[in-house]
Amino acid sequence: MSMFSAKGYRYAGAACFPAGCNGGDSYMSHEPVGVVIVGTGLIARFHAQAVNASEKLKLVAVVHPVEGHGDAFAAEFGVPLFHDCDEALSRSDVGMVLVASPSGAHDEAVLAAARHRKPVLVEKPLTISSERADRLIAACEETGTPLGGIFQSRFTDEFRKLKETVDSGSLGRITFVRVDVPWWRDDSYYAGSWHGTLDMDGGGALINQAIHMVDWLTALMPPVADVKSFTATLAHQMEAEDTAAAVLRFEGGALGAIYATTASYPGRPKRMEITGTKGTYVYEDSAHGVSRPDQLEFTAHQRCFEAFADSLNGGDPYPIDGRESRVALDLITRIYAENVRKDA
Repeated sequence: MSMFSAKGYRYAGAACFPAGCNGGDSYMSHEPVGVVIVGTGLIARFHAQAVNASEKLKLVAVVHPVEGHGDAFAAEFGVPLFHDCDEALSRSDVGMVLVASPSGAHDEAVLAAARHRKPVLVEKPLTISSERADRLIAACEETGTPLGGIFQSRFTDEFRKLKETVDSGSLGRITFVRVDVPWWRDDSYYAGSWHGTLDMDGGGALINQAIHMVDWLTALMPPVADVKSFTATLAHQMEAEDTAAAVLRFEGGALGAIYATTASYPGRPKRMEITGTKGTYVYEDSAHGVSRPDQLEFTAHQRCFEAFADSLNGGDPYPIDGRESRVALDLITRIYAENVRKDA
C-alpha cells in the first residue's frame, strides 16, 4: 500500500495512451521530461525553480496569454515565451504541462492539454467549482490525458508521518479533527489582483490559503456527512471572505472544525490536531512562509513534479489524479454553499 490512500493509475501504456496520443513509448525513456509552464507569476517561479532543480525534468517553454507579459520570466529561465497555449503544446519536446495561472483560468489550459493529449499537472485548486472540475476531468478522461493536482504538501515527511500514525490505529478511534490556518495577507496582496475575487480565485482564505490542509483532512478522514459554516470579510477590501469557520461531522461520527483566515496579524503557523481515544497527534508547521508567500521553498513541489513524471515513465501511479484533486474542492464547495455570510 502506498503512503497515500488516493486513487491513482499508472499513466504509461496503451490504456492511457491510445492511438494518436502524444505519449506512449516516448515516456518510457529516462530522458528528462520536457515541461511547459502556463503562467509567469509568483507560483510559476517556484515551479520553474523546482523543474530546474530536477534531473528528471527540463523546462522547455512558458505561456502567458497576454502580449507584453512574461518576457522577463522567459528570459530569466532561458526558454521561449508563447502567448497561445495551443501553439506551445504543439511542440514535440513537450512531455507535461504545469498549470500555474490564476485559478479561474486553469480550465483553458487543462482543456488545451486535453486537446493535445499532453499530461497536465494543475496548481491547487483544480478549478474554482466542482461543476467545472467535472468538465476538466471528463475532457482528460475522454482523450486519455493524464491529469493530476499539485498538492505538494502530500509529499512532505510531515504528511507521511501523520498518515502512518492515523493508519496504524495508534490514536484509537478518531473523535475530533481541527485544522487552523491563521495567516496574514496585507492589502497589497489583494489590491488590483485576482486574489480574493470570485471569478478568478473562487473565494478567499478557504479555497486559496487553507486548501492544502483541507486536502490533508480529506485524505486522512472518512467522507464528510454534514457541514455548517460561516464566512466573513473583516480586514480587507475584497469580494470574497478573509475569514471562514466550519464545523464538520464525518461518516462514522467523528467531528471536525476548520478555521481559515488571512486576517490574523502577523500570521501564525498552520496547524492540525487529530484527537483519538488512545492519543492525540498535533502537527504545527514552522513559521516559514506563514506571512510571506514570496519566501516559500520548492522541495515539496519538486517531489510532486517528479512523482508525476515517474508515473509517465512507468513508475508508481501519481497519487493525486483529477478525481482525487476534486475531493478537497468538493468539501470547500460544500462549505461555501452552506455558509452564513456575516461581514463587519
